[in-house]
Amino acid sequence: MTIIKIANYGLAFLLEMSALFILGYWGFHLQADKTIRIVVGILAPLAMIVIWGIWCAPTSTHRLDGIWLLLIKCLIFAIVTYCLFSMKLTAFAVTFGFLVILHLGLSLYFKTL
Repeated sequence: MTIIKIANYGLAFLLEMSALFILGYWGFHLQADKTIRIVVGILAPLAMIVIWGIWCAPTSTHRLDGIWLLLIKCLIFAIVTYCLFSMKLTAFAVTFGFLVILHLGLSLYFKTL
């Protein structure tokens, strides 16, 4: 069980880093003016960093707990999954969504959310 728990921590890290990359990629590839693409490509991952740092980071003084933490993580990862779908990357979106569900399910089971 310890191996699964440690692997889940690694999966969490990979999902979070992937989410930042996906948000930036999505922003830079919007069907919009170049200025808007640059602004969204920078601000979308930055917004996730700020939200995650305030309410989801383990050492944050304002960290949410219980259902609220689960809900904000679900919301963030759902937005990232939507970004993948909107770019017509369906296979990546389904895979990402499955890995998020697996990670959150294991986190709830091990009480490491």
